[in-house]
Amino acid sequence: MIVLYTAIAGGIGSALRFFISQLMQKTKSHARFPYSIILINLLGAAGLGLLTGAVTANHPLLMIIGTGFFGGFTTFSTFSVESATMLQQRQIGKLAVYLLITIIGSFCLFATFYQIGQHLV
Repeated sequence: MIVLYTAIAGGIGSALRFFISQLMQKTKSHARFPYSIILINLLGAAGLGLLTGAVTANHPLLMIIGTGFFGGFTTFSTFSVESATMLQQRQIGKLAVYLLITIIGSFCLFATFYQIGQHLV
């Protein structure tokens, strides 16, 4: 049953990612910079940090929500495509900002929300 719940949660996460991307693509600024991917990955890092801090390592919610929902919601592959595109277009400054915000921001949010999650238990 956990596999089924994980698959359902993954579908929900993917649908939410699609919805957020569609909303943000309606702005002209998104065409110049992948704001939706940054937002999605930062929210995913914060949410997974909170969950990981709040539940034990073997808790079923970690698999269902952590692997399913946040696995479907966040998008490393799109992050990689956006990064490669900026590199090919020689947009080095934009690429550096994108990498720093996504990588350092995700780590910092995960760590912060992990600590918050630990205090919820």
